[in-house]
Amino acid sequence: MAYQVEFDKRALKDLQKLDREVASLIVTKCSLLEAEPLLGSNIRRLGSNLYRLKVLRAWRIAYLVEGTKVSIILIGHRRDFYRRLPHRV
Repeated sequence: MAYQVEFDKRALKDLQKLDREVASLIVTKCSLLEAEPLLGSNIRRLGSNLYRLKVLRAWRIAYLVEGTKVSIILIGHRRDFYRRLPHRV
């Protein structure tokens, strides 16, 4: 099954603040979610439809899976990523 990946406004702002190399790698990792967003060694389920993807040990991507749509909602460094996560998703 193919999924459609889209970035939330908040995630786009987070992406723009990053170094170009890190941002490029994160976009590449997000595009890999089109194939299988639910299973992987760096993917962990955080809520009913909320998942987290680890990138480069220190960077995290939070996303929602709703049907065939994957919404990237947050990109951040691990030191403040979990604090910035929305509590009710």
